[in-house]
Amino acid sequence: MKRCETKIQTRKTRIWQNVKSVVSTLVFVWLFTNHIAQATMVPTESMNPTILVGDHFMLDKVAFPANYPDFVLKVLPERAIQRTDILAFWSPEVPDLRLIKRVIGLPGETLEIRDGDIYINGEKLREPYVAHVLPQERLLLQNLPSIRILADSLFMMGDNRDDSRDSRYFGVVSHKAMIGRPMFIYWSYESGPYPQDGSVGQWAEYYASIATHFFTRTRWMRTGTVLR
Repeated sequence: MKRCETKIQTRKTRIWQNVKSVVSTLVFVWLFTNHIAQATMVPTESMNPTILVGDHFMLDKVAFPANYPDFVLKVLPERAIQRTDILAFWSPEVPDLRLIKRVIGLPGETLEIRDGDIYINGEKLREPYVAHVLPQERLLLQNLPSIRILADSLFMMGDNRDDSRDSRYFGVVSHKAMIGRPMFIYWSYESGPYPQDGSVGQWAEYYASIATHFFTRTRWMRTGTVLR
């Protein structure tokens, strides 16, 4: 009888240890992906040529305000944000939609767009990262009257200026909406743009394509590319 009871206790102990192991792993994964780093990608061409459709990269989320409640932010160091930083943030237009753009205008600055050129406080901004893919006559929002950027807000734009819905359309973005900074590409797969809210069939087709063309469509030379 004692031997049977011992076996039952041993089994219960083993089950409890396994449960604790699984729970602790899940908690660690949740904390890591929500507050430290997260694997992500961009499904559109708005950041071409800096970030291509199919680029998978790690997102540094440490101390970015959208990842923490206010009482935690009070004890965290403030992340320094500079012009030309690439950041992920929550869309001001669509709930739960994450966007990735480049910081162009900082709080308190005056910004104007003339014939596609950006002027900050009256001085033309040099932008070697910008790409234009459409004919001049089809370009949209190449002019924007002078605006003053609100405190604790940022003016965000995509590098692919002809195919990016950004602050030219939805206005400045609150600092509190910032999620993180892309760090480096760990895998890049050549594919066309796809809807973020795709159907089960679309996702199945996408993953079937990866399984079939993994070696031929992987952009091996982009592995390890630092995003900036």
